[in-house]
Amino acid sequence: MASTDTLTPQDWTEVVSPPAELLAAVSALVPAGDGPLTTAQLVQLSADVAAREDLWRPLVVADSERRRYRLLYEDDRVDTWLIMWMPGQGTGYHDHAISGVGLVGVDGAVVEKQMRLPHGSSDVEVREGVTREGPAGYIHSVAHVEGSPAITIHSYSPPLMEVAQYRVDEHGVLRRETEHGRRELIDNTIAEIAPDIV
Repeated sequence: MASTDTLTPQDWTEVVSPPAELLAAVSALVPAGDGPLTTAQLVQLSADVAAREDLWRPLVVADSERRRYRLLYEDDRVDTWLIMWMPGQGTGYHDHAISGVGLVGVDGAVVEKQMRLPHGSSDVEVREGVTREGPAGYIHSVAHVEGSPAITIHSYSPPLMEVAQYRVDEHGVLRRETEHGRRELIDNTIAEIAPDIV
């Protein structure tokens, strides 16, 4: 992962500090209640945010060097992110630890894959209006297909404080390596070792 202090022209503090008016607007879309949101509620929240293009469109950055993402909203129950994907950019296989996820395609397309053992993977193209959801522990990868950039909106509950990437070590052993949920995921994982399962 590249150092957060090299983010240009977008400053790291901007990435994780949404403007107050954006926070207020997205807050009005969050379902009332206590405790974590269901994955269906997360999908609906992401879709509702996507429908408010005025909220997120000014934040879009097309960066061929690195995948860009911006925090749109967070509280103690949920966080919502705008993610931008350019050719060659992907996450590698990862999970969201205790967080459920609901995402929606906005522009262009990405492909979501889930491993199918002993080999192979599912492939779902996520285009405008296509949604995906998964509970805590849901393992997937996401990568650019088309668009400059492709754009997706993701909501997580509880907020995404931890992710784990799946990597194959020098002995061919699959390892789960945890990272902070706000670190950039780079696709340098299983795909390099065993292309037949991606």
